[in-house]
Amino acid sequence: MTAPISGLDLSAALPAKQRIRQAFDQAATGYDTAADVQREMSDQLAAYLRQTDLAADPDAMLDAGCGTGYSARWLAQRWPRAELVLLDFAPAMLAVARRQHPGAKVICADIEALPFGDHRFGGYWSNLTWQWNDPRRCLAEAARVLEPGGWLAVATLGADNFPELRHAFAGTDAYSHVLAVPPPERWLTDGRAAGWQVRVWERRAVRRHYPDARSALRSVKAVGAREVEQRRPTPLGRSAWQAINARYEQLREAAGLPLTYDGVWLIATRP
Repeated sequence: MTAPISGLDLSAALPAKQRIRQAFDQAATGYDTAADVQREMSDQLAAYLRQTDLAADPDAMLDAGCGTGYSARWLAQRWPRAELVLLDFAPAMLAVARRQHPGAKVICADIEALPFGDHRFGGYWSNLTWQWNDPRRCLAEAARVLEPGGWLAVATLGADNFPELRHAFAGTDAYSHVLAVPPPERWLTDGRAAGWQVRVWERRAVRRHYPDARSALRSVKAVGAREVEQRRPTPLGRSAWQAINARYEQLREAAGLPLTYDGVWLIATRP
């Protein structure tokens, strides 16, 4: 992380993509320990994919936004003869994935500009990556690199993430404290208009509970999910944090302080 100088966080001035890459690079070492929501959503996507009646096995599959390679284990087991390509734009995450999957092709690139020719893959998988990008661009790139009839399996986030944090930080300042994600219905409509055959569309809350606000925020930071559109360049003061904690405590449940992810799962076939 860029070191603060006189209380100023210089990383706040970086372009959004570069800040996101930096955040995930910093989280790579402990990511697998902290990423229980990511694992749950990947496992659910795999379960949905198993339930579909997809056509022949793909010759090649892309794991777009592979992270440390958790999903790749299941993909390699499910389609052992297929070529598996792992792609992410955070080098430190890819280094972990490369160690865990020495037989896979590993590429550092942006999923909004995939470095492949048209119709390269029979399957496209992406778990919790589209929310950091423009989902419409992601869908367009998936359509380009998939062969006709190829399958798309995506788990991402909708627009209603972390309502508890929005409540806690409300009125604190003019900066963003929760990532803004476009409503997934927009790109779902685009996909259907373009001829995608939707096999699975599911949207539901994925919740966790924490003993205090600090633990909840640490859980978000530990998986690199701390970047927002307008990041505050200087730390909040003690009185601001006291007010944030007090507002968060208003939401306490028997299990602890809730933190809600707006989970979205999509499986479709390309026209």
